[in-house]
Amino acid sequence: MANRYVRSTDGSDADDASTWALAKATIAGLDAIDTAGDYLYVSQSHAETTGAAVSWSFAGTEASPTKLVCANDGAEPPTTLANTATATTNAASSGFTFSGNCYVHGISFTAGSGQSTTCSILQSQASSTIQTFNQCKFILASTGVSSRIQASLSSAINPVQTIWNDCDVKFAASGQGIQVGEGEFQWRGGSLLSGGTSPTSLFVTAAGSQRGGKCTIDGVDLSNAGTGITIFGSVAAPTVAKIRNCKLPASWSGTLTTGTLYPGQRYEMINCDAGDTHYRIWVQAYWGTIKSEATLVRTGSPTNGADNISWQMVSVANTEYPHQTLESPEIIAWNDTVGSSVTATLHVLHDSATNLKDNDIWIEVMYCGTSGAPLGSYTRDSVAVLGAAADQASDAGETWTTTGMTNPNKQKLNVSFTPQEVGWVVARVHLALASKTVYVDPVLELA
Repeated sequence: MANRYVRSTDGSDADDASTWALAKATIAGLDAIDTAGDYLYVSQSHAETTGAAVSWSFAGTEASPTKLVCANDGAEPPTTLANTATATTNAASSGFTFSGNCYVHGISFTAGSGQSTTCSILQSQASSTIQTFNQCKFILASTGVSSRIQASLSSAINPVQTIWNDCDVKFAASGQGIQVGEGEFQWRGGSLLSGGTSPTSLFVTAAGSQRGGKCTIDGVDLSNAGTGITIFGSVAAPTVAKIRNCKLPASWSGTLTTGTLYPGQRYEMINCDAGDTHYRIWVQAYWGTIKSEATLVRTGSPTNGADNISWQMVSVANTEYPHQTLESPEIIAWNDTVGSSVTATLHVLHDSATNLKDNDIWIEVMYCGTSGAPLGSYTRDSVAVLGAAADQASDAGETWTTTGMTNPNKQKLNVSFTPQEVGWVVARVHLALASKTVYVDPVLELA
């Protein structure tokens, strides 16, 4: 484990990188000599350009990752971080490949400057790899439409984890995007930079991946994207993805995901908007779609303390009792009752003279049902398998806005249970009736 230095202005790859005065000239020069746990310091004035593809295989391990850190070269070792170092490739079919466990801070990577071929930035390119990038920029400068920022390995025996903290991206062609494959990808903060070309789809799952991946996007500014951008593009493997608290482009008219979904796939957009709206929800799953609704709402039921909304659940044709169901996001409420019966209630609305039955829709509740442990117990108001279905309870006394409905039908889902500990009660709605639209008031009442 050692401190090593790189500075393009006066460095030489023939030097040993032991001091700023003996700095390497390129990151590849450091990569050739690094050992597990090294700090590889990159000068704030570092700017390297390579006329070929660049492949770095850092020696870092999970126990001792390599730290590639841009810092002010006024001290040795540095005491002040920076984020102004750059690395660029400018040849046909050139880009960057990152292998090995590493933490990277403050470097801008530009692939394929001036080119029109495929020039990609490939991260976590080895099984069981953990890579974190902090305050970095990933820029596809080539107009090659197949260029990608690949944020996780597309095919691996053991999955990988890639994390971006406050990282920015830029593209040069609408067919480009971020590719996620097997493992976990997290993007926390950062933006889509101005001055580039908005991709048609921001995220594209790795073609041919059979294990899928998990993708979480939090707090990212996408206001520079095109108004019609798709967030998660056509998919090729089971994938679970969530985008939350992100800023969308003005007048966004795009969609959450496109392509054919498969069992196990679920995409969620939570609290994302171009303006000052704070309740937007959009879920697309194999079994249907869920969206926030601001018109058909239950009177006097502010979901977040200010906005009165419902969730529109729309099932697909092959939903079916008892297990092929469109499942709502979690709806939670705190319970202080111990040892006495509690009834959980959710209110629903649909447009039909025919009542929903307990094999069409039901509430599923998890509560603390074991004394002395936080062990969750489950209960449901669904019909027992092989039982005779019955109507869910009438809710005629509740007031909803029912604009445009022919036969507004108000019902409620409720189930009673006896908690043995205080704690959160977690409810979900299951919709099993094929091709049905139901509006759920997402406020869980406990009484």
